[in-house]
Amino acid sequence: MTGYLITVEGPDGSGKSTQAHLLADHLGALYTREPGGTELGEKLRDMVLDPNGEGLSDRAEALMIAAARAQHVEEVVRPAIEQGKNVVSDRFIESSVA
Repeated sequence: MTGYLITVEGPDGSGKSTQAHLLADHLGALYTREPGGTELGEKLRDMVLDPNGEGLSDRAEALMIAAARAQHVEEVVRPAIEQGKNVVSDRFIESSVA
């Protein structure tokens, strides 16, 4: 049996992290977030969200987020789903498309 990936999306400050945590707890699911969720993802998150950063171009930021997501899927999301676990993610690809 495979698990499900449930994503929680919304504007900054809308409470999605709180709701994602509550949902994961209620379902007994794995909670994760994007960007982040892995060691590489957390490093890239810090770089992208650093207010004192170097002023990344939009393209560079998008590619860093894509790299973080690829690592996140390979290390966290896919293995959990293949083991039949449900995953609740605070943001996912929808944030990049919006």
